[in-house]
Amino acid sequence: MGDLDVGWAVPSDFPEDGWSRTLIEEHLAQAKSEIPAWDDAEQTRLGFAMAAPHPEAVRTLSDWCAVNTNNVGVHTRFGEGKAGTRRLEKESLAILAGLYRAGATDGHLTSGASEATLAALRIARNLLRTAGHRVRVITSDLCHASVAKAAEVLDLDLVRLAPGASWTMTRQQVRQAAADAFGAGVTGIVVVATAGYYNSGFSDPVDEIAAELRDLALQKPGAVRCFLHVDAAHGGFVFPFTAPDLPFDFRNPGVHAMAVDPHKAGLMPYSCGALLVRKGLLEHVTRIDPHTRIPDETVLGSRPGATAAALWATLHILGRSGYRAIAAQCIDRRDQLAAAITAADPDAVLVTAPHAPVVSAAFSHPGGELPSDLCASYRLVPLTLPDPRGGGERRLFYHFYASPSLTNKQITTFAARLAQGVVHAREAVAASGESRSITSEVVAGVRNHTDCFRHFVVHPDGRRDPAAPGYSFHTFTQRRFTGEQMQDKLWGQAREGGPLWVYAPDLKDPFTNELLGVRTDRYFLEVLDRHQQQLSLVGAIHATIVLSGSLRVLLNFEADGTFRSAEYKALGTRGSDELQVFPAAITAKIGKDAAGFRRPGGDDYSFSIDTSAELTVRLIDGAAPPAVRTARYNADVLLPRRPHLRREQLRRFPNRFFDTEVDIEAGRTWEGTAYLPELLAPTSVGTVLAARSANVGLCTVEGRITATALHLALTPLTEPSTEAIELAAPWNLGRCLHHALPRLDVRDPSQLCVGQVVEFAESVYEVFIRDGLPTDLAIAGAGR
Repeated sequence: MGDLDVGWAVPSDFPEDGWSRTLIEEHLAQAKSEIPAWDDAEQTRLGFAMAAPHPEAVRTLSDWCAVNTNNVGVHTRFGEGKAGTRRLEKESLAILAGLYRAGATDGHLTSGASEATLAALRIARNLLRTAGHRVRVITSDLCHASVAKAAEVLDLDLVRLAPGASWTMTRQQVRQAAADAFGAGVTGIVVVATAGYYNSGFSDPVDEIAAELRDLALQKPGAVRCFLHVDAAHGGFVFPFTAPDLPFDFRNPGVHAMAVDPHKAGLMPYSCGALLVRKGLLEHVTRIDPHTRIPDETVLGSRPGATAAALWATLHILGRSGYRAIAAQCIDRRDQLAAAITAADPDAVLVTAPHAPVVSAAFSHPGGELPSDLCASYRLVPLTLPDPRGGGERRLFYHFYASPSLTNKQITTFAARLAQGVVHAREAVAASGESRSITSEVVAGVRNHTDCFRHFVVHPDGRRDPAAPGYSFHTFTQRRFTGEQMQDKLWGQAREGGPLWVYAPDLKDPFTNELLGVRTDRYFLEVLDRHQQQLSLVGAIHATIVLSGSLRVLLNFEADGTFRSAEYKALGTRGSDELQVFPAAITAKIGKDAAGFRRPGGDDYSFSIDTSAELTVRLIDGAAPPAVRTARYNADVLLPRRPHLRREQLRRFPNRFFDTEVDIEAGRTWEGTAYLPELLAPTSVGTVLAARSANVGLCTVEGRITATALHLALTPLTEPSTEAIELAAPWNLGRCLHHALPRLDVRDPSQLCVGQVVEFAESVYEVFIRDGLPTDLAIAGAGR
């Protein structure tokens, strides 16, 4: 998809020869410059538990990477872990066991707490199922996403408990959830408690939950068994130094396993996690390699020994006093953030985490949302939570982490930007409350047919210029939130009959803000402003012509007025099948589905373009017969898949996806007939090209290329009652439109007048109706 390659990941050639050191350094330097520095005053990771790693950890990791040791296996048993990085891992885990008030423990380093949680639940599942118990996992709805992933991987029933005003899981909730499980015949209870929620810094009452589970197990010995895992990814390197008496760890006999993340507050580089378990539990996941006879209880198997060396060095260079001083500094920074929030919004609901460097805030303006650019700079993610003051109300809370990397300058800059952001948020709410709908009947009619939704969503003011800081290609905002209104005016009668309307955000200055549009009963045309022309992937002028049945055509023009492409669309129940006709190419898109999504927790929009099969035939100079240049088989269409990214993914990324892509070249003067199955036979796609058509469902795509046209037939596979359809276009159609259609140079829209655009639009419609639907054009059975 050469003309739409932004945001589309395609395979690239493996380097034939090594690059020069200069080229490598330039490429790496460019990539590194795209990552904000830890002391960057304008971009700070306040919304995530991330910190710059300790210099000693970085140095040691770098030194030991060259040794390339593999710490496969578990080294905490008697007689194991006697040398090298395996000994350093054993010593590091013993230090952590002492930190968490454990006796003798087993465990191993992991890639992070997510892997450690998976490993812990694997142990719990095996020991409970082996004893004949049905297993259920109970946790809070605020738990880390890794818990749900682990339950899915291990095929475990998962119950998530709704958080109350305390934002934690209570003993009473666990008791009731266990009773519900017993009533359903579940006798194996696994509870995942959290010591330091990433979204609040709070800790579950681990001691109370542990006592509750032991009481249950003692009341029905053998008939009921309970397992308690503590996710201390964040709190594991915080609470021992800020609240040493907080009983979240192995001092409770009912705690069986714990996950911690040294790559968070432990100041280790990614990836470094740790799993600690009580003795005798790891044996429930022991597997013996049938070839080497080596036992292993880990999930990953091979693990980097350099990580163990770096962790050992970091623990010993800081010690308890070093970590205590860092934690105290973070608590102080947390209080500074809290003061900045209160100064920006004195009426905000402020929730400071006990003993953790996290503060949460619900802002007082209606909705409580902060501007998207502020959230992007500080990576703030809001969450709807119960108001801790009671009353049952739920509010939108933002959480702010004070990491060891946070500086006074960053806090000062954040305080100023937050104060400004709160003011802007209140102004936006006020403007949206006073404004009328942006869609008059004229513009609403345009929405029913458009493939470009700029008339009702726009790039936010100040972010329309691609060169402006903070510009995001896929960020849009509803016009009603910008305070801009779409105006329309009856211009007169169209030459083909009926009213002709013009519309723009400001008809007094129509070419400076997103677009100017012309609409009649038969077509509409839009001219983009200077910035939007740079952002558009398919031209600067778009004209949609509505034809009979389900067929419509989108014409695209470059900024200098030349014809770019015509998209003939046959609308179906699952998107559209279409032909894109260019002066020197024809592209068939089968099962194309485009959708816009409002991002969760904000007013931004993103988009997704999903196509089952894209087949392009390009004309090149000479008489070469058709040949496949590219054949990408990205997904198996015989297996169901989601047609779009989920909304949560579209918070950050646009999406373009194709099951199959085929690119064919043919000489302009070639004569003959080439059949698609023969062309595809040497490729990985195979002779049968399958696709999911918007009109006929799952189908085969057969066809031929001749000297005069491209012909494709879509034949249904699973719905015999659906008739086959044809997609066909003559080669000369694109060249004909290129020469016949009028031109309008819009590179400097300020020099245009509305009358010029109206005349251009009328002429485009007339010429297209005359020359754009030849008798040998077929799409979904619709002709002229």
